[in-house]
Amino acid sequence: LKLAVRITDLWFVGTPDKSEQAEMVFVDSEGDQIHAICKSDHLKSWKADLKENCTYVMHNFKVVKNDGQFRVCEHEYKLFFIGVTVVREADLHELPFKEFRFVEFANVVAGNFVSGLLVDIIGVVDQVVFRHVSSKNTRVVFRMKDLSGEILSCTLWENYCAQFLSYLNERSYPASVSNSFKASKLLINYPILEIQEFKESSQVSGGSQLSSKDSFLSKAEAKTILEINAISEDAVCVTVGTISKIVMDNHSWCYPACAQCHRKTDIPIGPFTCGCGKDNDQPILRYRVEVMVTQNNKSGKFLLWDRECAELIGQTADDVNRVKIEDGDLDLNASPQALDKLLGHVLAFKVRIQSRFKNAVVLKYSKDLDLINVVLEMLADTNHDPVAGLPLTPKKWMSSDEANDGLGSSQISSAQLSSNKLTRHSQRS
Repeated sequence: LKLAVRITDLWFVGTPDKSEQAEMVFVDSEGDQIHAICKSDHLKSWKADLKENCTYVMHNFKVVKNDGQFRVCEHEYKLFFIGVTVVREADLHELPFKEFRFVEFANVVAGNFVSGLLVDIIGVVDQVVFRHVSSKNTRVVFRMKDLSGEILSCTLWENYCAQFLSYLNERSYPASVSNSFKASKLLINYPILEIQEFKESSQVSGGSQLSSKDSFLSKAEAKTILEINAISEDAVCVTVGTISKIVMDNHSWCYPACAQCHRKTDIPIGPFTCGCGKDNDQPILRYRVEVMVTQNNKSGKFLLWDRECAELIGQTADDVNRVKIEDGDLDLNASPQALDKLLGHVLAFKVRIQSRFKNAVVLKYSKDLDLINVVLEMLADTNHDPVAGLPLTPKKWMSSDEANDGLGSSQISSAQLSSNKLTRHSQRS
């Protein structure tokens, strides 16, 4: 076998330098995952080279059935390092990063799961039911609640229990899933996007599981661009508009960051340890792009972060910068042509107004026409006609001064649409 993979998970089982073995999850360009194991007799050769989130070309594995008591992946097979295995680190930035696959608590409670298959969960600690700490047995049992209000009993053992109780004790929090040996990872307030998004929507209450539409609209008020520009306090709003311009201001279009989280680093090149505690061989580039969003001949400045830009552009910031360098452009502050791919998208936006920083940060966006039309109807109920001026021909670039001047009225001629709803035909046009 010759595989191009990213190591999305890496953990060690056993006693270091004795019976220790490494276990990993590989992901390929298709997003498929497979479990890999490097046993103690081969680990010494490879331990220093195996790093979470790095990409590799690997040769020569032993392939066996994935039929153990606990399975990390759904894949039918798993891989073992052998004496002739070859591992070579390679720059394969197009390979996807770890994707959490959260299960609904209701399915677990109802028994709708595959026994022995490890899964991801996310929720709020509702109550600590039982705790026992001793030299022989350390265990905590607590209840977690998801967005639907469904309760799931969870158990943590040994070091996982100690981490959990230490966190609770520090905060005097009246809080109350069992880890699978060393394979589990306990992420408490970890700086990853999935946890940040969960915090945004997790005032947990009873009721049905929030749909994607309900989640998008939850705790947000429909506002026109003109109304958003006038807001002087923190707020969360939904609106519809077209990305019409890219704003060039005092910030670059990207920033160097930790490969594990989104924290900015001042280290432009070379190894460093992030504030999240993770070691990095090199910083990676993440997007930070300000755009003008136009609606009804009015424009507002929105801030797009890495995930949104990467999805809309279809390339990571590192990939885009690599093309710039190949074209002879070595100035990181010079905006690349790939940013033009952001222009012209008609989207529903969920934004957080941050009065302190005087900006509107995009929390979510959606291309779904049904959701766009729902937001348009909400805006129409406020006696506005938000669609009449959605531009179809965007202006590509503008300076920061032009952006500030453009907040009152757009320089783009409006495209008159025949109704308050976008149709699939008009979207294709």
